[in-house]
Amino acid sequence: MSTYKPSLERLSELIIQLKDGACRRMTKQLLNSGTDPTLIMEVCQRSLIDIGRKYETGEYFIAGLIMAGDIMKQIIDMVLPHVNTPIQPSGRGRVLIGTVAGDIHDLGKNMAGAMLTTYGYEVHDLGVDVRPESFMEEAKRFFPHIVGLSSLMTSGHVALTQTVRLLRQSLTADKRPVIFISGAMIIESVRKRSGADFVVNNVAETVFLCEKIMMETQTGLGQSASDQISRKKALDEALVAKKKKNNYGNSG
Repeated sequence: MSTYKPSLERLSELIIQLKDGACRRMTKQLLNSGTDPTLIMEVCQRSLIDIGRKYETGEYFIAGLIMAGDIMKQIIDMVLPHVNTPIQPSGRGRVLIGTVAGDIHDLGKNMAGAMLTTYGYEVHDLGVDVRPESFMEEAKRFFPHIVGLSSLMTSGHVALTQTVRLLRQSLTADKRPVIFISGAMIIESVRKRSGADFVVNNVAETVFLCEKIMMETQTGLGQSASDQISRKKALDEALVAKKKKNNYGNSG
């Protein structure tokens, strides 16, 4: 049995070390001792950033990101019932998500939405089987910095492409969001065909990507089209390079 007293600092260490069982026990102890749930979530956010740095330096691989995402979900599930008031967006960025037309899978999308909301993003989830026109209409109303399109089935790839094209055609250059696509069957070649900016493969990677996009573009939609394109290209190349490198690693 651990001799550590419950502390936010120790929880952060355990998260970064990817100790899932110990993280659950420490979170339970913190909640039982009356620790503010929002402080626990802030620790999760800082720890996630540290894990992201380890991924960028090659210390952790994709397996580590997946494990981190699972740990975060477990902690969030434990903490949310103790939050008395809804978590308010901190202005970190606006993200529009949904599963494209013809697909009703939503587990990964829902997890990503919950994770992004927890870390201060204003998330609008359109649900499943969403037509390209619905994404376009909501983008014009919501003005998202980022749009995430999900599709688990290969049959949804056509809808992915249609949605990306409609968003590109319907929004002026200064209001076009960064678009990522996600799903079990989504690979780089699908991204290229669809015209999306990025592809992500798990919840933790989604959060890391959104963090990078908002940091790189600074004010998101306030950047000129040329600035956004150059930043997107540089970030895309960096992510692709990381994926290639991770193909030679085993786990984090």
